[in-house]
Amino acid sequence: MALVIRTLYNNQNWAGKCVDPFNDVLFSYRIESELNITPPKIGDTVCSGSCWERTLCQEYYWGCNPEGNRWGDRAYPGMKVFFVFRQRIWDRTLYTLWANTVVKSIDSEICKSGEPGKDGYYLMYFVPFKPMPRNKWKCNLKAEDVVGTLFGSGNYRYIDKKIELRLDNLLNA
Repeated sequence: MALVIRTLYNNQNWAGKCVDPFNDVLFSYRIESELNITPPKIGDTVCSGSCWERTLCQEYYWGCNPEGNRWGDRAYPGMKVFFVFRQRIWDRTLYTLWANTVVKSIDSEICKSGEPGKDGYYLMYFVPFKPMPRNKWKCNLKAEDVVGTLFGSGNYRYIDKKIELRLDNLLNA
């Protein structure tokens, strides 16, 4: 079993605030209850918002959504994790696979650090990783290719061994 986390696109390799977000054709954000973001303001040249994506490849954590929910028994240290984002250009039902890693640890207690975006969440920490170079991204994947069914709401899904192997093969192609 492995985990797929659906992130938002980040034009700073998931390690900084997006630059000129509204003029980047891949940039998309949705204001939905399951997303832990403060969106940018119209006209931002550097995003004024806040999201887990801007530090994912620096701090290597992701919170279980919605706030207060636990990851549960199916998540465990050593579990493979694949990261995708929903494409916006032509068809928002398509996904791009941009990175993978392994779970390092999972908080057993809710975070009370005082840091915005962390407080109130059970956090999962990852072995440090880097996004694949853009020319190596695996684009135009259907939800069925990524999670075996429609992704639906929320930002993560557990996947079986068959889909895990398919994603591994895509990354190694």
